[in-house]
Formats: sequence, C-alpha cells, structure tokens
Amino acid sequence: MRGFVLHTVKVRDEDLIVRILTKSEILTLYRFYGARHSYINVGYLIDFVVEESSKTTIKRLRNVVQLPFSFLFDLEKMLNYKIFINLLNRHLSDVTKIDDFYYNLLIKIINEIKERYSKRVLVENYVKLLEKEGRLHKEFECFLCENKIEKKIALARGFLPAHEKCIYDKGFSEEKLTELFEDKKTLLFDDSEIEKLWKIMNLGF
Repeated sequence: MRGFVLHTVKVRDEDLIVRILTKSEILTLYRFYGARHSYINVGYLIDFVVEESSKTTIKRLRNVVQLPFSFLFDLEKMLNYKIFINLLNRHLSDVTKIDDFYYNLLIKIINEIKERYSKRVLVENYVKLLEKEGRLHKEFECFLCENKIEKKIALARGFLPAHEKCIYDKGFSEEKLTELFEDKKTLLFDDSEIEKLWKIMNLGF
C-alpha cells in the first residue's frame, strides 16, 4: 500500500502515531521504534504494510519504504511543500474515508514542483482543491456585502472574493483571477502577487 504521511506524533520513547493519506482513506497507525526502521517524515510518499494488532485497537505500520522526491534536497521547495501538507492535514482532521482526488493531487504536486517554482504549483493546486470541494467562488461577488465587485478583487481566507474596502486589503485584477480560477494558472501574476496569494492560502484551507 502507498500513501502520503500527513502527520506524526511521538509517543513512549521513539514510537510514533502516524497519519497517512492513501487513495481511499486516511489511516492512523502505530509505528514501533527500532534501529532497523526507516525514518518517517511528514509529506513523504511511503510504501507500507498495515498489520492487525491483538494488543491494541490501533493497527500497526510495518515495512515502511520511503519513496524519494527529485526535490528532496531543495530546502525551499521541501519547506513550502511541507507547509501545504500541514495545512491539508488540518483541513482533513476529521476525515477517514476519502476521494482519490487528494492522493492524485499530491502525486501531481510532487511531479510539478521539481521543474517549477513551488509556491506557484501549490497555489494552483490549492485552487483545484477548492473547486473540487465546491468552495471556489468564480462569480466575484463580495462575501461580506454580497454585491458584485466591479474593480480589483481582494481575497480572504479560502480565496473568498471581497471588495478591497470590505476587508481593508489590496486586490488583484479580474483578468488574473479569472485565469487562476478558470484555468488554474498563475502565469499572469508577478512574484510579489504570488507571495500574497501564498500568505492568503496559509490562513487555512
């Protein structure tokens, strides 16, 4: 079985509780520490075996093999990727059964990051996630006053559109946001705007 490590919690010496996103579910497993065991890092794609335990209610994580990324030693890319994983873990905190969309999204992300600027990749895929969950508001109506936004469009948490005056923040051009929301592309945004989108995304999914 394969899955992405969403979260780990250290318990009793070096043992771990590990949360793993697979194609169909999010598993919470117990990993016993041992000198011959491989390290488990948040965000990594791993191959593993689930073992039933007669002593505890939680199943065991066994035979872990980490599948390396091409950007493994690029500190900035790994940091940004792990930030995305941590946000995703919090977003899916109460979920057990899951659509394969999330697993496939992460596969797509790790394949794209090796060739592109990581924040652009992660913002684009965040928009895909919002659309999948029915939370992407393409009509550009202010979520606070419920009126159409005629000029620049500001974004709140979850990329909710708003008037600049309603949330006291500078907005983006409609042309740029339309391309992002419709085509999932950040080509029209300069680097400073990508940083702004990144900060908004970091407010939470």
